[in-house]
Amino acid sequence: MSFAEVSAEPARRAEAGERAHDGRQSLMVVLMWACVAGGAGIAGFAGAIDGLTTDDAMRLAEVRDLLAGQSWFDLVQHRLNPLDGVLMHWSRVIDLPIALLLGLAQTFLPADVALKTVLVLWPALLLLAALFACSSASRTLAGPLGATLGPLMMLLSPGVTSRFGPSAIDHHGAQIALALAMLACALKADVSRRAAAGAGVAAALMLAIGMETLPHVAAIAGLVALRWAVEGAPAAEGAKTFGLSFAIATVATALVTLAPSVWSAPVCDALGAGHLAAAVSAGAGLWAAASWSRGELPARLVACAGISVVVLAAVALTAPDCLAAPYAGLPERLKQDWLATVQEAQPFLASAATDPTGTLIIGLPLLALAGVAAWAATTARGAARWPVWMAAGAFFAGCAVTLWQVRGASLAYAFAAPLLPMAVVAIGKGGAERARLVLGVMALSPMSLALLGLGISEAVGMPPLAAVELREKLCPAEQYRALGRLQPGLALNTIDTGPYILAHTPHSAVAAPYHRNVDGLIAAIDAFDGEEETARAVAISRRAAYIVACTTDGGVTPASRAKPDGFSAKLLSGARMDWLEPVDLGPGSHVKAWRVTVGRR
Repeated sequence: MSFAEVSAEPARRAEAGERAHDGRQSLMVVLMWACVAGGAGIAGFAGAIDGLTTDDAMRLAEVRDLLAGQSWFDLVQHRLNPLDGVLMHWSRVIDLPIALLLGLAQTFLPADVALKTVLVLWPALLLLAALFACSSASRTLAGPLGATLGPLMMLLSPGVTSRFGPSAIDHHGAQIALALAMLACALKADVSRRAAAGAGVAAALMLAIGMETLPHVAAIAGLVALRWAVEGAPAAEGAKTFGLSFAIATVATALVTLAPSVWSAPVCDALGAGHLAAAVSAGAGLWAAASWSRGELPARLVACAGISVVVLAAVALTAPDCLAAPYAGLPERLKQDWLATVQEAQPFLASAATDPTGTLIIGLPLLALAGVAAWAATTARGAARWPVWMAAGAFFAGCAVTLWQVRGASLAYAFAAPLLPMAVVAIGKGGAERARLVLGVMALSPMSLALLGLGISEAVGMPPLAAVELREKLCPAEQYRALGRLQPGLALNTIDTGPYILAHTPHSAVAAPYHRNVDGLIAAIDAFDGEEETARAVAISRRAAYIVACTTDGGVTPASRAKPDGFSAKLLSGARMDWLEPVDLGPGSHVKAWRVTVGRR
């Protein structure tokens, strides 16, 4: 053996040892995933179809339409509020993998078994991706031990894992997985061009799936740019690669998933002219600034400010309405009569009035996690500072979104998972390290903090958790399938039944809980919140074949209480109306249907 070979031997052994250690960590992640996903899949397989939420059911309807031959570029839900239908703001980025899995499963399995398999498998695969991304980010922040602790803390966060349970095929799981991937890659952008490019691609896909992730993308992208502005050359390559990959990936995603007519549309809730202009100007601007700027810190800061101005100008020129509040264009009536009743869309403080228990269970862990993030950000030193600041910035962006709408909590919890191992490792230092680590996990896990909040709520006599009550009141899929055995027609329906009618029956529906369905939402509110005469007029004007309601989901009960002589109260009481004929959907069915006997041609 030569001298060179002898000298290289320790390095090879160290590299082999590191690979073996990485392999053990990966195995631990897979084992944790297998235990959680396997247990959830076994427990939830039988009831997977009944477990669909409204968004899950709408996603299933879109996937089935795609498999049935609807054009890839046709994003209109044609059976929702026909004849025009509703152009959905959702992305084929999610439809495609689910459609591929379902099409493959249906080749070998009976239809229901195939569907249940996909409803369990797809969320589980997303969970695995999210855990590996969390492990990578946690290792960057807290070292080798963090690579195992991070995924563990994520699994001990009910607000995150619930997004990956059986039936969860909407888009939240994919957003969480991509958000963690973006963070994990951004933390390494200064040392790896591949990681920087990965962060840009993940950011583009996040925006394509849902614009509610825009604040999180902006926070991480802004910190990548700020790091370059402060550090200069050491961070320039990563900033350039991130900016260019983000711009290219956003445009490529739009080209692949959207019809040409949509590229220039001034929409604000999906990829359109405004967001494309912003992504290109921000990404290309960062690339150009990091490539050509040779000035010192002040000059780089001015360059970053200039990029921000250009982005705002690009949006103002292409889609000025997008500079307003997200729901500014929604009619005031729908804001009051519909949006204000959607629990997950409520501001955090306002939700305390309607769901105090849920608000406490969400808020108490977030408050503790904010303390951990603040501690980590203020105590980080040396090379660890920027990665920690970036992770903390992403978490606080999630908290800001949660203050605006409660549903932002899932991403806030997800971003907290890579930060928590830092505190656990700090607790574990000193004597009795293993005991201290266990204590740290128990004390800081979101599950422990949520249970503490639940205990406090029970001690002071708060009402039950609204989300649990809502889930329990969903009408079973089989009851909708009984409705599907009727001759296909248009249903004038309560709002939350719409996605289930579309997913489980061949019928069309007037209403579904989506802000683009303005006309259908108003029609449903007019009918079910009003008098019988109004409902009759709406049904005739729509040429509805049926009236449909789920009597347990809140679609008619509140209206019947508010107006005891109104249409909903008559439906629930079984009062005879000469223009409606009750349809028997089986004993004990909570899905109720009436055939409209007038006004149809």
